[in-house]
Amino acid sequence: MSKSHQNPTLLLLRFAVSGLKRRRAKALAVGGGLFFAVALLSAVLFLSDALRAESQRAEAAWPHLTVSSLKGGRPTATSVHDASKLRDILAVGSVRPRVWGYVFLPALQGNVTVVGVSSEPAPPEMALRASLGSGRDLVLGAHEMVTGKDLATFLGLRAGDELGLPSVSPKAKPLKLVGTFASNVDLYTTDVVLMDEADARAVLGYADDEATDLAVTLTNEAESAVVVKTVTERLPGARVIERGSATRAYVLAYGRRAGLVLAACIPVILALLMIAWDRLSGAGPEERREIAVLKAVGFSTKDVLWLKLAESLATGVLATALGIVVGYVWVFALGAPGLRAALVGWSVLYPDAPLTPAVDAAEVLGLSLAILGPFALLSIVPAWRAAIVDPMDVLRSG
Repeated sequence: MSKSHQNPTLLLLRFAVSGLKRRRAKALAVGGGLFFAVALLSAVLFLSDALRAESQRAEAAWPHLTVSSLKGGRPTATSVHDASKLRDILAVGSVRPRVWGYVFLPALQGNVTVVGVSSEPAPPEMALRASLGSGRDLVLGAHEMVTGKDLATFLGLRAGDELGLPSVSPKAKPLKLVGTFASNVDLYTTDVVLMDEADARAVLGYADDEATDLAVTLTNEAESAVVVKTVTERLPGARVIERGSATRAYVLAYGRRAGLVLAACIPVILALLMIAWDRLSGAGPEERREIAVLKAVGFSTKDVLWLKLAESLATGVLATALGIVVGYVWVFALGAPGLRAALVGWSVLYPDAPLTPAVDAAEVLGLSLAILGPFALLSIVPAWRAAIVDPMDVLRSG
């Protein structure tokens, strides 16, 4: 007992480590289950946070307001002449009709996003044209296109090859591939086909005086609400989307998908609860005998509880830390294989752009405490039950 009085903390830690070694199989089973659950949960949180951060960073390239026409409650073509009705509104810097839309490719069995550019492109198209990874930029009027790298690979296209996109218009011409986007913008360009605005009108079936929507740039974003009200007054039936609303929609979408993925993890969480319940149901004969020996040689009930708490924390902290590290590597080093498609939402082509870490320290701490707290406390109950029993009764029965 002299060693215990001289260095009780070191003695408890030594006993905790030796106890884990003796029950190595149980520690590995409990720690392995905890590690797997933490790795999965942390990966979902890291990925959803990174995707939300990407959408917020992309907000700067979007127009302040997007104005589209509705007919029967559904989007329809917008007249390019409507732009002139909005340009004299105070706080409106520019109004530009945009031509873009979706085309179904039978070879892909999915949609591609067609984006038309003119000699005066809007900020999003300017950002796209500045993101070339190979080849060159478009020459307007030359029936050329720039596509996502993965899309070109999937279709077997190389620079100089031509592709005819499905269209109801006889004016649609085959387009020559002249470049692909850089891989670091795959999140936005994987399924994009960039082309001249006249080609986009032909492919999408728009007339010369029609556009998909109007991109409105404001000189003072604080006047956004006033401008929206004026736009709806001048264009009855128009739908106006503010830039902040679009960002919130992406954030909510990623959060909802993360929630669905976490819901699919319920069996894993239930398995973890079963392991915890097994720990709560009581200590095994070997563990009860060990506690009785400790009590017989002079350990107090408090010492026994601290010892068992140290054992649980050693297992829990190691498993939780490894789980968080593996979740981080899974998302940011490996690209979240098997998980990214569920959250990003692409149906055929999945972007491979590396994600920028956006880790919320408070979120990681909350996850750790939410798992470690109950896990450690559960070990106290069976230890306390065994510690309050007369050690001689346990030793005689054993």
